[in-house]
Amino acid sequence: MTTCPWCGTNYTSFQSNCDNCGGSLPLPAEMVPTPSTESLVAPPPPPRDVPRQVIWRILFSDGWTIAALVFSLLGFVFGVVGTALTISLVAVFVGLPFAGLGVLFLGAGIPILVWRYQMAHTTVEVLEQGEATLGEIVSVYQNYHVRVNGRYPWTVEYRYEVGGTQHRGKVTTLSRPDLSQQLGKQVYVLHMRDDPGQNTIYPSPYGYYGL
Repeated sequence: MTTCPWCGTNYTSFQSNCDNCGGSLPLPAEMVPTPSTESLVAPPPPPRDVPRQVIWRILFSDGWTIAALVFSLLGFVFGVVGTALTISLVAVFVGLPFAGLGVLFLGAGIPILVWRYQMAHTTVEVLEQGEATLGEIVSVYQNYHVRVNGRYPWTVEYRYEVGGTQHRGKVTTLSRPDLSQQLGKQVYVLHMRDDPGQNTIYPSPYGYYGL
């Protein structure tokens, strides 16, 4: 029997999504393969050559980035219209609020864009310089509260150990995770030697395979 983790609906046979709430359903225990490293392909040693487009794939699979772009675009439009109306003096009382909204939207959008770009850049650095260790996928789910480019993003959560300390990480992708990144599977985790909390999985869901 499979139970939906989102609404609690039970199913006697497995299906990928719940008919009641649409949430993704976990694989039944009998369908989860025994973790094995035999089919895993180890990442090449650092430094690795990561294509520049990977950072944009990371950004455009991120809901925060898309929201920040919308806010920044609105801020630019409101700012230009408001400034033009204010300078013309014809509708200065309308122009000033428009300009104020533009500043507000830009003030919200640009810092988020900078923050997410820095995070994406850190992920690329991990792909380039990170050391590899084995980890385990602990959760795979689709986020139906966010929609990016008409698709609901997937989140893959994993855990790994470095120096006797347990760490957890997650990656978000617009593509459905493949069979090598399902619940219970072992996976290679790349992490920075001096800061194991900076991490990502390999192969990368953003299209980098180190080949």
